[in-house]
Amino acid sequence: MTINIREATKGDYNQIKELHEKFDLKILNENDWSNFWSQNPYYLESKKNIPIGWVVEENSKVVGYLGNLVKEYYYKKEKIIIAFLHGWVVDTKYRLEAVLLFRKFFNQENIQIFMNTTANKATANLWSKNDAKKVPLKNFQNALFIILDLEKFINSYFKYKKINISKFIKKIIFYLSRIFFSNKISRWKKLDVNLEVNLNNTIDENFEQFWKLYKADCENYLLLSRTTNWMKWHFKKKINEGSAWIVSLRDNNQILGYAICSDTSNNKIDLKRISIVDLVALGDDEKIYLSLIKKCILEGKKRNYHTVEFIGYKNLKRKIFSKFKPFKRKLAFPFFYKSKNQIYENFLEKHEIWDPSLIDGDAFL
Repeated sequence: MTINIREATKGDYNQIKELHEKFDLKILNENDWSNFWSQNPYYLESKKNIPIGWVVEENSKVVGYLGNLVKEYYYKKEKIIIAFLHGWVVDTKYRLEAVLLFRKFFNQENIQIFMNTTANKATANLWSKNDAKKVPLKNFQNALFIILDLEKFINSYFKYKKINISKFIKKIIFYLSRIFFSNKISRWKKLDVNLEVNLNNTIDENFEQFWKLYKADCENYLLLSRTTNWMKWHFKKKINEGSAWIVSLRDNNQILGYAICSDTSNNKIDLKRISIVDLVALGDDEKIYLSLIKKCILEGKKRNYHTVEFIGYKNLKRKIFSKFKPFKRKLAFPFFYKSKNQIYENFLEKHEIWDPSLIDGDAFL
């Protein structure tokens, strides 16, 4: 038996896909997976060799994979390069070799910070053993959500719990829930906002101008780069396919704030779900945030989504979203970070520099 650890290539896709499917994990189709790496703005602009990940091989057969997603961030005008763990999967017999993949990931040069936004129990254990820390936001793992279609949501809930009951009983539960949760479910309809918000079909140059203003406005936060190149890499294809959309509030052509919604449906339980994956506004203006959120909900309702979800974010934005009286659910995955530089470790421990959401890491997929 010959075990080998090497850098992953695009030619490994079929074997990586087989591993994902074996363990019932999602993976992009081959063309999208290839573009995911080749069109990443940092990979395009960097003169350094950046691995797309590493594989474990036994006699030339891929038995393990760890993806290496690199993104560009800013803090106090300093550009910071962060590597996110992506798509980690190892065949059962080779779980000891998983540690070797992690060593490759953490031993990268030219990477200031390492993160994982979608850790499961096994991944969380490995991050903890490598002295990684959780994001210092107490409510990060408490997802907030608004129910748009209560009956469909109840059906999905029973599928999730694997509870088989008759349609008649489900109807009774639906009517009782509608009465009991009436104020909560209808709150979003009653919240009055009067600022005009528009649906955007393209990511134009106005978003570039907004990013320059927002970066200066929020330099005390750890910010993902939101240049038009990065935004298009994240969402252009999904917008074209109708599985994501952007709403913005403008003064003439100047963007004052925008929100991005992306499909995060759970097809296994027939739950049609949209998530607000990014929410930004100049000056953290509450009226702008409320208007953007309301437009996201209205658009989600129009597109027949069952729920609108809000994961992560700093406390200010969560308090504003909470005005819609959302429900809560506990997330299984924590958000880990680690740096070999003590200066970065020191400022990452401060809760006030964080405003994470699903746009960070690979959760937006």
